[in-house]
Amino acid sequence: MAETLIRLCCYLIRDDFGPIVEQVAKVLLQKGRLTLPVIAKLSKFTLTKTRECLFILIQHNLVYWADARESQRIGIYYSIEKDEILARLNFGIYIKNANEWIESRHASELVKYILLNGKVTFAGLVEDLKINKKSSRYKDIKETFSKMIEKKYILSVDFADSKSARDKASEAEQRELAKVTNFIPTKKQMAEAKAKLAANLDSDDTATGSKRKLNLENLDRPTKQHKGEITIDENQYFRVNYEKFNVKERNKRFAKFVRDRLNRSAGAIIKYILDIADCDKASEVESCSISLHRILKNIPESKDELFSQQMKTEKGKTVTRESLIKQYLDCLIDDDANILCKKDENMGGMYFVSYNALCESLKQQVFENIILEKFGVKGARILKVLHVKQKLDEKAITTFTLMSVTDVRQKLIELLNGGFAQVQEVPRSGDRAPSRTFFFWYVDYNKCYEIILNNYYRTLANIHQVRFEQESGAARLLDKKEKEDALKQLNNNTFIQLLTENETKALSDLEFILTQLDTAQLRIVQDVMLFKNYKCTGL
Repeated sequence: MAETLIRLCCYLIRDDFGPIVEQVAKVLLQKGRLTLPVIAKLSKFTLTKTRECLFILIQHNLVYWADARESQRIGIYYSIEKDEILARLNFGIYIKNANEWIESRHASELVKYILLNGKVTFAGLVEDLKINKKSSRYKDIKETFSKMIEKKYILSVDFADSKSARDKASEAEQRELAKVTNFIPTKKQMAEAKAKLAANLDSDDTATGSKRKLNLENLDRPTKQHKGEITIDENQYFRVNYEKFNVKERNKRFAKFVRDRLNRSAGAIIKYILDIADCDKASEVESCSISLHRILKNIPESKDELFSQQMKTEKGKTVTRESLIKQYLDCLIDDDANILCKKDENMGGMYFVSYNALCESLKQQVFENIILEKFGVKGARILKVLHVKQKLDEKAITTFTLMSVTDVRQKLIELLNGGFAQVQEVPRSGDRAPSRTFFFWYVDYNKCYEIILNNYYRTLANIHQVRFEQESGAARLLDKKEKEDALKQLNNNTFIQLLTENETKALSDLEFILTQLDTAQLRIVQDVMLFKNYKCTGL
C-alpha cells in the first residue's frame, strides 16, 4: 500500500501545486523527516527554491517542522503528512455541501477560499474578495464566518500548529517528566505522565479564535441570559476543520442508508437524531443519549408531512404522530444493521446511535456488492457462509452453499487470489503431509477492507494519471481555447473564433472524458471515506 499511497499523493500535489512542488513532496514522502539542505540535494533544486516549496506546503497544512538540538546548534527537520494530502480528495464534497450543512448561502464561497489558501485571516479574506465593509454583503459574510467558528467548521491556528501532533506530544511529555525527576524516568512515571497529558487533552476546549462581546444594553436584566455578539479577531489565522465536514458527510450517508433500507420517513428520523447529537469528531464511538421527548420536539411538522399517509389505518382510524415515531424508533432498534440503540426507559426512553456499528454495516454492504460484481452470485454466497460459519473445509462449504465441488473449488481459488479468502492448515501428523492435513477456509472482513481500500487508492492514482495524459496530449488545444476566451472577454465580442470545427469537436470529447473521470473519482472518494471510518488520520 505504501507505494500506491506515495504515487497517489504525488499526483495530488502535482494537480494542485505543479511539478516543482511535487518533486520536493516526493522526496519527503520517500525519505521521511529531513533538513532543508538534504531536501535541496535530493530534489536537485537550489536552497531558495526548495525553501519556497516548503513554505507553500506549510501554508496548506501539508508539511510540519520540528527543531532538534544537535550539539551546539539547532537543526530544523521537515516532514510531510500523507493523511493531509489524501484529505484534499474530499474538497469537492466540502464545497458542494457547505451551504446546506452550515445553513448559509455564502458558506461554499468561504470554504472554497479557505481551502485554496490553506490558512487565512478574516481581514485578508475581506481584502481579497474586495468586500466593502459598509455593504450588506460584508455583514452576511461576517455572520457566516462567525457561525463557522462557533460550530467548529473552521479552527484557529497559530505558530505552534505547524508542528506535527507527534512532536508536540513528545515535547509535552518531556516537560511533564522534567517536573517529576531529573534522572531517567521509570516506566511507571512515564505511564503517569502520558495519562495526565491525555486527561488534559480531553478536558481542554479547542480555541476558536473568537470572543464574546458583552452586550451592555442588557445588563439591567440579570434574570435573563443573553448571548453576546461574537467579535472576530481579524488577524487570527483559520483553517478548515476536515473532521467536522467528514462527520456531516457520514451523517448524510447514514440517512441515505436507512432511507434505502427502510423508507423515507425512517431516513428523516435518523437524520434528525444525528443532527441533535451534533458530533464534532469522527473518532467518537457512539452519540450522546437522546430522550424520546427531545426527538419528538426536534422533528418538525412540515407541510408535506412525512407520516400523513401512514397515520391513517385500514379501518379509517388515525394513529397519533408521537406513537408512529415511537414505532419507527422501535423498528430502527430491531433492525439487523444496528441503526439505533436504546439505553434505558428514562424520560420515555434514551436512544443513541452507534457510529462504529453503523459504519460496519455500511462497509459490509459495499463489500458484498463488490464481491457480487467481481465473483458473481456463487462467490458472494461462499463468502457469506464463511463469514457466518467461520472456518470450514471444502466439503462443509459444498454442503452449506448447495454447490458442486468443482464450482466451490474454482471460486475459492479466485477469492484466495484476490486476497478475500484465507486458508489455515491443520496437520494430523508431524510430517505435515498434504494428504494428512485439514485445510480450513475462512474470511477476515478487516483484511478484506484493507485490500479494497488499497484498490481504491490504486484506481484514484490511475484516474489522475489518465487525466494528466489527456490534458498533456491536448495542451495545444487548451492554450488555444484560453486565448479565444481571453480575446472574447477583452473585446466584448462572442463571435471571435480561433478553433476549427475539428478542434472544437476534439475539445468537446476531452471535456466529456474529464467529466467521466471526475464522476468516477467522486464515487470512489465517498467509499474511501467510509472505509476509513470518516477519520482524517489512520488508514
